[in-house]
Amino acid sequence: MTDLASKLMLFMKDFTGRGADCFYWFQNGELQETDAASIVAFAGVVVCHDFWMIRDALFDKTGTLPAMIVDVDELRISISGVPEDRVTREKRDVTAQLGRYGAEREVCDTYQKMFNKGVPFDGAIAAKAATAIASMYLDLCRQAAIDGELERFFAIEVPTYRVLQHTMSAGISLDSSGLSDKRALAEHDYFMALKGYSAKHDMPLETPSRRAIETKLLLEGFELDEVSVEYLLEFVPHERDFGSDTIALLALDTARRVLGSLTLASDSTRPVVDVFGSRTSRVQLRSPSLQNIPKRYRSIIKPHDGTQLSYVDFDQFEVGIMAALSGDEELKHLFAAGDMYDLFANTHLGLIGNRKAAKQLFLSYAYGMSRKALVDAATSLGVERQKAKEAFRRFQRYEDWKRAVWAEFERTGRVATLMGNHYRRSGRGSLTSKEQRSAVSQVVQGTASLIFKRALLAIASIGDVRVVLPMHDAVLFEYRLAGTPAKVVGAFESVMTDVLGARVTGKASISDFAEREKIFSAPASD
Repeated sequence: MTDLASKLMLFMKDFTGRGADCFYWFQNGELQETDAASIVAFAGVVVCHDFWMIRDALFDKTGTLPAMIVDVDELRISISGVPEDRVTREKRDVTAQLGRYGAEREVCDTYQKMFNKGVPFDGAIAAKAATAIASMYLDLCRQAAIDGELERFFAIEVPTYRVLQHTMSAGISLDSSGLSDKRALAEHDYFMALKGYSAKHDMPLETPSRRAIETKLLLEGFELDEVSVEYLLEFVPHERDFGSDTIALLALDTARRVLGSLTLASDSTRPVVDVFGSRTSRVQLRSPSLQNIPKRYRSIIKPHDGTQLSYVDFDQFEVGIMAALSGDEELKHLFAAGDMYDLFANTHLGLIGNRKAAKQLFLSYAYGMSRKALVDAATSLGVERQKAKEAFRRFQRYEDWKRAVWAEFERTGRVATLMGNHYRRSGRGSLTSKEQRSAVSQVVQGTASLIFKRALLAIASIGDVRVVLPMHDAVLFEYRLAGTPAKVVGAFESVMTDVLGARVTGKASISDFAEREKIFSAPASD
């Protein structure tokens, strides 16, 4: 893949918004000033850093983006296998890496100041920085080839990056006239939920901080050494439903903050998109994080004139992937038969009509909860102890597959999905329980990410489709023709079937993106 023609592009952004951005090609050791039209017209790989900062300026000047874009920091993060790189990236810029590629500290410091308009532009300094960035790109490509990441990066991540950056540059259309009502509704819902949460769980009347949640979990007898707070809240049953209530309250808090960040003066928004936004390569949006708005407020997003919105979602996505990867016949049967969680609740656990509890218990099992803790949790939800034991003995092939994943992680220090997306282990010796869960999660969720991105590329190639908003395993899209949603569903299903080698048949459907509109009036003030 490194034989693709490439050019390194530097830019100096005009932070005043007046369009006086400067663009430069770096060739043969020299900077050559160019323009936006030349940047987007280049047919090869445009290599750069911090592309998100200049994305909208390029689009506004030309109406499009380069055909292939490689942000060197995104390349570094996506092939490293180190989750902490995603966190530190938000706190450090590319100059933190350039010393490894020959740039002196003074060059790095000065280039950083130039980039942020702290000092005047200096072509000689910029050329030295560009030399180091070019070396960084080639070195990362070599490392990606060694680690088995190069094909995935250029075949999946680069085209996905381009599709989503183009979508976000074009803007997501908003119902600005309804924004005030949605804000009022979100504020009302949040404060009502907060009052109930505080009284029910004996918590302060404020959004719980991570420290406050950890303290509460410790008081309830949970051990935090081997599990993350997120795992405990999402997958482990709680007395009085503390986990679900906390997740719901935090979602409401996020919704009111996201809605509050939108401006009444604009009828669209242009989020920043991280195509490799998590260890498992999940797509994440920020500024604003529209993915995190609950369905109750999502009607704030509207279609462009002459189009309609539709929402395609994989059905039983994780279960299908687990069944295919493990070859477990019981999982395959449950996946193919219908709603797996309903079937598991009613047939195997005796939790009639309690799909939510069955899903929680199954995913707790699937990602590595100990058998004893699992049976205890099921019993606390009303499942007969013997029935719980028998229910989770049904997936022996899946259990064997999990152990094989753990063994590989312990033996090699890394675990990977199809086409790379590996995760490196930081410790040695026997795996901890947390490492066991992380290994299984990496394989399952990383495979899900691969399927999702290939499906997104497939529907983006349908002439009548414009991708609007990617979710975890679903996509909101615009269309005009009546038959398009069925084509999109077919594309989702065929991609899942293909990636998983037809060991299962992919399932997807059109579902509601937003809650159906109800008339809302904010409470009158006293």
